[in-house]
Amino acid sequence: MAEEPQRDEPMVTSTAAFLDEVPIPVEAHLTESILVFLRATVAEFGGDDPGAVPAYALAPMLIALGRLEVDLADARARIAELERAIGRRDGHG
Repeated sequence: MAEEPQRDEPMVTSTAAFLDEVPIPVEAHLTESILVFLRATVAEFGGDDPGAVPAYALAPMLIALGRLEVDLADARARIAELERAIGRRDGHG
């Protein structure tokens, strides 16, 4: 009979405990707000079904992805403008 692999960390037994273990970088404010939303949703609905977390997370994740997409497009535009300004300053444009 095969033994289960041993784990160094205790097994997470609830959705709330799982969410509490998700490591979020301090600078990731939008991600932290999504995690707070998920914790509140799980607490409000008393859901302990890990399969429900993706359903709860879908809308906020799409919102976050949309914001990131807009921010990336803005950053690319600013980089292009800076490159043009540097080119003009150096006499290349």
